[in-house]
Amino acid sequence: MSTYSYHVFYFPFKWELPGEDKKFFSEQIDLKHIPINEYTLWDRVQYDPAEKYIPVVGEDTKDREELFGELQYYFDFVHPVLYDIKGAQNPIIYHYERREPKAGNVEYRIAVGDKEYVLKVDAINLNLYATGVGILSFFLANNEESQKEELDVRNINQFGRRIMPPHSGEFSAENRSMLSKSIKIEGLHGNPSKYMDEFNYKIHTTGQDSEFGLSDVWKPAVFIDNLIKDLSPDMKVTPVIDDRMLVNCWYGNDELSKQVKDMTGNLKDGEFVMGNFWYKYVFVDDGNDDTCRNNEMKKKLLEESTYYRWQEQGTLYGISRYSMVALTDTSWFASNILAMHMRTIYSRMFELIIIQRASMLRFSGEVTKVSCLSRRTDRRLAERIGSLYQEYIRFINQIYFQHVTVQDQGIEIYDMLMQQFASSEKIKELDGEIGELHQYITLLIDQKRNENGEWLNWLAAVFLPATVITGIFGMNPFGANMLWQTLVIVGISALLYNNIKDRRIK
Repeated sequence: MSTYSYHVFYFPFKWELPGEDKKFFSEQIDLKHIPINEYTLWDRVQYDPAEKYIPVVGEDTKDREELFGELQYYFDFVHPVLYDIKGAQNPIIYHYERREPKAGNVEYRIAVGDKEYVLKVDAINLNLYATGVGILSFFLANNEESQKEELDVRNINQFGRRIMPPHSGEFSAENRSMLSKSIKIEGLHGNPSKYMDEFNYKIHTTGQDSEFGLSDVWKPAVFIDNLIKDLSPDMKVTPVIDDRMLVNCWYGNDELSKQVKDMTGNLKDGEFVMGNFWYKYVFVDDGNDDTCRNNEMKKKLLEESTYYRWQEQGTLYGISRYSMVALTDTSWFASNILAMHMRTIYSRMFELIIIQRASMLRFSGEVTKVSCLSRRTDRRLAERIGSLYQEYIRFINQIYFQHVTVQDQGIEIYDMLMQQFASSEKIKELDGEIGELHQYITLLIDQKRNENGEWLNWLAAVFLPATVITGIFGMNPFGANMLWQTLVIVGISALLYNNIKDRRIK
């Protein structure tokens, strides 16, 4: 069976548990707190570095071989964020895989106009991270000859990734231009309606409280919400980046690949790159119109987004803020090696960049929340900020990396991804936000410490007369001397108290 294109969709989200929003940040994002459905169809799959693996005769070792290639590609210190490692202390990631695709016959169906695109679901994965975010990903093979043309591939990317309407004009199926008629996943166990969405959003106008206003906003498609709830029904999920999933796509097309080979002169001015297909493929456009109608701007965007290293072999890579794509020919090497690299090695790299961006947004949201807390709870505020700061340091050391591999192409593509996602600029902004918050609570603590010290000094000054008089005259526990000394001490202390009080008021 031929595979004409391969598509991976990523849905990044923020996860929260009910009743935990007032806890310390380290407690809110503790993966061990997540309650798992007892009858879930998700399996936690871990990588065991100590496992000794000896294949039996005839066993398919493809998955094991691909995993070996990934592990070899990335530095050891990157592995804990890419893989759920068995026996790890305080793990960064919990990795879950849906059971049904492993048995085959699961399909991802996208209805667009009069056509329905059908893709074979190779895997549905769910990663939960110890920064309070996660990624739900769909690995989809396009094996249908009737949907191998470049318009079909672009439509799969555009309409297959859209999981909520961008505006109310997309509510009506008859008027839609950016949203599919429906997306459904067939072959999963349970009620089929759980795993499909026709995006029937409404503006209610009956005037009754329960039916007045907008449909829920910033809520993902029904099938996404239910897939995650199948793992943990109590988990609240919120998109963190966009109303669309991000796209990783490999496409094999001999005719387009030949045009890439034939590019001459200045590659960045090449006719193919500036032509009808490449911009729309990289920036996930459908139809015949570009979303950039200025040639100079389009040229600049493509220059920043196109990776030319293998152009003479007919291969181009494209990277944007929401996509990572490859165009190759349909040779054995391209279809079996380059396509495999896109769905394994580069998929891991793209996931890492996505989770870095999602985590930054999660931290930024927590900074805003903590900043709004009342100063009347300075100690609690200090503890919450300390917890946030501790988790941020862990993020910097264990998730946010400047370098992840020694391979030349990997270094160059990772740099392009970081540039497109503005990772360096965003981390500086977040550094500033958390640094200012940490400085603020440090000032509050110093102020409180100074106030406590001042009160101790004041108290010492008030009782100084008692110390002096007692030292000079001694303290007779019986008779008039004690009464006289007590009256003198109280009188002098009262005068001193009033004097200090008046000075503090002034």
